[in-house]
Amino acid sequence: MPGGVLRVKVNSSQQIAGTEEEQAIYTLIEESKNRGIWIKELREGTGLNQLQLRKTLKSLETKKLIKTIKAVGSTKKCYILFDLEPDMALTGGTFYSDQQLDSELINTLISVSGSYAASRRKLALEEYPNNIQMQRETSYIRPQEIAQFITEKRLLNVPLTIEDLERILEVAVLDGTIERRADGKIRACAPRSSISPLVSVPCAVCPVVEDCRPGYVISPQSCDYMKNWLAEL
Repeated sequence: MPGGVLRVKVNSSQQIAGTEEEQAIYTLIEESKNRGIWIKELREGTGLNQLQLRKTLKSLETKKLIKTIKAVGSTKKCYILFDLEPDMALTGGTFYSDQQLDSELINTLISVSGSYAASRRKLALEEYPNNIQMQRETSYIRPQEIAQFITEKRLLNVPLTIEDLERILEVAVLDGTIERRADGKIRACAPRSSISPLVSVPCAVCPVVEDCRPGYVISPQSCDYMKNWLAEL
């Protein structure tokens, strides 16, 4: 190969129609799966110079074999195979829009979930006015019912997974609007007069807290909500 020696050994499950350089880069990107790979890692993994690397990447993009993803909280781009969906750690998932945490969407989903659960609790009281045990039992619902309701009403432009909804429900539980029992079913809490102090802590009500790590793309250092909260202390 002119200008350098390829370092990567091609063991790709898919052989592509292209140059040796294209196959080598494709292999590394394929191995990264939906986590993606940075251009620096591609350069180190192949030994190609900057010009060769960018030219080859452009060719693979034109052939729709790979695509670039801009990670949340970063100006850098990473590469994944064209037909893969990027890992949520890169995009932020359902709760991110244009790489910013969509607080309006989160609040809407919390409100809708709470309202749906409250309506079911009210219905249980109306159906069994003289049977406390049945009132309690029928006031509990499965999270899947709320997910189905949100999907049927087309409240989102993107698919809502059960995992996404569970994060929202955890926020509602901490907020004190919803309670959960051991079997996973939830119901609306009775009206309360005080607000849990945990509500003011960003981490306690953040639906992406499980993906938040110091030094990662989603991190306390890059969280505007954490900065604002600390500034108000």
